[in-house]
Amino acid sequence: MNTSKIKVFIGTTLDGYIAIKNDSLDWLFELPNPKGIDHGYTQFLSGIDTVIIGRKTYEEDLVYASRNLGGKWAESNCRIYILTTNENYTPQTDNTEVLLQLDKKTIDKIRTESQKDIYVVGGGQIISELLNLGAIDEMILCIFPIVIGSGIKLFPNDPKETKFDLVKAEHFETGAVNLTYKISDW
Repeated sequence: MNTSKIKVFIGTTLDGYIAIKNDSLDWLFELPNPKGIDHGYTQFLSGIDTVIIGRKTYEEDLVYASRNLGGKWAESNCRIYILTTNENYTPQTDNTEVLLQLDKKTIDKIRTESQKDIYVVGGGQIISELLNLGAIDEMILCIFPIVIGSGIKLFPNDPKETKFDLVKAEHFETGAVNLTYKISDW
């Protein structure tokens, strides 16, 4: 039986936003970080071979990679699933497939095909959908010490009540904190 877990690793503000209103993630890169601390991201990616990502987040990641990473993005060695309502959407990366919906059958198929864990990149709507399907096994919230006041919420659309257990808390000299939660059985 495949034991691939679906995991969220996401940066969020103190007030629970993951992007500003125009979907920009610029606030993530404003934190002073002279030592280039990645807040555990590289280690997290080493256990991932599949990514589920929303179209807007995918496009924002492509822009970031072209500006800062020579066009190669961190998840380029993974199987990518882009969730979009546009059935004519054409991915710009290799090993990428378009998903028009998330449901239990699709999630089971992705879990079966994955040899490692599955990374839910975002956005918030996808995270909420997966919570509603009972599909998220673990969340790592990298909380940045900033309040932006408004924007795209981490958990939009009123996801169902889901209980998690805190299994790790880690702080960084940047002022960011990672909180790792696993699905609870309480």
